[in-house]
Amino acid sequence: MLEVIANTTHKIQRDSIITGFERILFERDHHGNLWIGSWNKSPILYKIDESQITRFEFPIGTYLASDNPFDSNSDHVSFGSSNSILFFRDDKFYSLPSPKLANPSPYQILNLRNYTYVIFANTTGRKQIHRWNGTHWEILHCNLEFQNLYQLKQIGNDKILVTEANSEIAYILDLNGKLIFEFALSSAPMKAKVNLKQIFLFSDSKLEVRNSDGKLKNLLDLYDDTMKSYFGSYLEFIDIYIENESNLVLLLKEKNKNPAKKHLLNFNFDTFTLTPHPLSEKLTPDLNLLRFEIDPSGEYWFKIYGNHYSESFITLNAELTI
Repeated sequence: MLEVIANTTHKIQRDSIITGFERILFERDHHGNLWIGSWNKSPILYKIDESQITRFEFPIGTYLASDNPFDSNSDHVSFGSSNSILFFRDDKFYSLPSPKLANPSPYQILNLRNYTYVIFANTTGRKQIHRWNGTHWEILHCNLEFQNLYQLKQIGNDKILVTEANSEIAYILDLNGKLIFEFALSSAPMKAKVNLKQIFLFSDSKLEVRNSDGKLKNLLDLYDDTMKSYFGSYLEFIDIYIENESNLVLLLKEKNKNPAKKHLLNFNFDTFTLTPHPLSEKLTPDLNLLRFEIDPSGEYWFKIYGNHYSESFITLNAELTI
């Protein structure tokens, strides 16, 4: 791997974070740190940890992949660049060699054990999973005919969840691409988030809670008549956050309304109960919310969509509402 030299500035102020660009990178890593970056317009990346905000300025020519692929584990954080993959380890950035593809920009990244699995953005790549084995790139032979690969997620230490954009079938593979289990989704595409024991898949109206083997445990349907009766209108998912082994935080909005009322709810999927979150009343209908994350201090960061395709953030502290 080749080291990429970045100009590093520690302890910058929050209002110094440059936003206003479309498709801002916004992710939470394995250790709970937040990462914000917009390399399509400016080669700058911000890391928000428990003690400070650090800015990394990259040389011109180093840009984030337009689809903002991201992955992390206890050892390093991975980003997609315009022509390869960047690793952040021990406060340094490194770049992997580029595969021989017409468009070597990553669409999805997954680091698992000693391998890096990648869906590349070019048409052929969206039908194949590539793997970096530490010395060279290889194609993962799955004996499955993928048409439009969508997501790769780690399940435990030895399994991979694979979903497609236009298919209601999801797959669980071993590290070498062998099919372990496949299951039908309630809709497609569904975004996936995973913890140690559960798989969470959500679309505009449905949330599936599955165990690590892919078996369905619970299904929350926002279009259910009981839900509509309670909230007064149909709701849709914006995002979810995995709080612990039994609880999610759900960010919802009214369907087909503009402005649309927002709801932030605590969801215990063991007891199947929904309760209002303390910050729910702080989310006004005019906010066009895209995602949310919680930083190491417990502060909530909401990514919002503004005028002229711009994106920015608001932050709220749940403790101040108690």
